[in-house]
Amino acid sequence: MAVEKRKQALLDAASELLAINPTASLAEIAAHANIGKATLHRYFASRDDLILALGFRAIEMIGQAIVAAKLEEGTVSEALTRLMDGLIPLADKVYFMLSEPSVNYNADLTEAERLVSLPVENLVERGQASGELRADLPKEWLLHVLDYLLYATWHAVYIGELAKRDATPLLLTTFLQGFGSRDSPT
Repeated sequence: MAVEKRKQALLDAASELLAINPTASLAEIAAHANIGKATLHRYFASRDDLILALGFRAIEMIGQAIVAAKLEEGTVSEALTRLMDGLIPLADKVYFMLSEPSVNYNADLTEAERLVSLPVENLVERGQASGELRADLPKEWLLHVLDYLLYATWHAVYIGELAKRDATPLLLTTFLQGFGSRDSPT
């Protein structure tokens, strides 16, 4: 168990540094984690292995937040609020993925991300069917916009332009007023 705790601490340190310095080397990551490079290599043979582990860890945390949000309950707006309230605090653990192109080229990671995102896709479909979200726009477009709004929110919080407490309302106002049904009250 101690080995797993050390590995998690190392992943925390790596994601923290990569959010600040996306091109950080393994030596810089090891220094940031207060370990030697040889110790880092005991856990990860290469930077690519470390990035892949961070990617799977990020997807796991995102999946846990999605499950905890209980997207099938309440209105779409209520479900999205719970979802964003769960995802926004993960910024320091997942923000690196925005600037790490290698995570987009791993088929296993891409498939894991697709599977974990299915409940969000179902939520958007439910919103379109109920009239809470515009049905005249492709579901895929709404999902992409929601993803990028989340990344933009993480970035704004990270650089200090947006307080965490204001993040969810601002993101949802942008999303729902931009994509809310023309017939539904806003």
